[in-house]
Amino acid sequence: MNREQAFELLHEWVKSDSLRTHCKSVAYAMEEYAREFSLDDNEVEKWFVCGLLHDFDWEKFPNIDEHPRKGCEFLKERGCDDEIIEAILGHNERTGVERKTKMAKALFAVDELCGLVVALAKVRPGAFEGMTPKSVRKAMKKKDFARNVNREDIKRGIEELGVDENAHFEIVIRALQRMENDRS
Repeated sequence: MNREQAFELLHEWVKSDSLRTHCKSVAYAMEEYAREFSLDDNEVEKWFVCGLLHDFDWEKFPNIDEHPRKGCEFLKERGCDDEIIEAILGHNERTGVERKTKMAKALFAVDELCGLVVALAKVRPGAFEGMTPKSVRKAMKKKDFARNVNREDIKRGIEELGVDENAHFEIVIRALQRMENDRS
């Protein structure tokens, strides 16, 4: 499945602008990580598709025990790459699928953080411009800010991926700045 097909599927299954934005933000963060890991263009494309589709089934299956299993069944029937499916399954711990690959670990690491960074951009005068790891850490400490974002998952994701917290925040901020610039 390529980027264009993934966008078609996202728009077919997801009607909520906020969920579409979340999926796109995770896709951009995954793409940025693929580049950070010096992967080839085909892999970069795969990582983007993985991020874009990780929550595509949420509106149809908003039950944590069905999501993302049902969506992954659909993707498998359409011949989607097994590594993408495994990574998507691994981002919900209730599936019991272990995060073994870098793709799976990166998806888990960026998912919740993208939600926090997008929320932070909405309350900052310059949005993503001038955002730093320090501003992200400060937002993480405010329990009432973006309260649905699981801070423990952010920390565990950083540990599993084996990256420095500041570097991780910088990569995600840079990715989301690029996403914002691509809209312009």
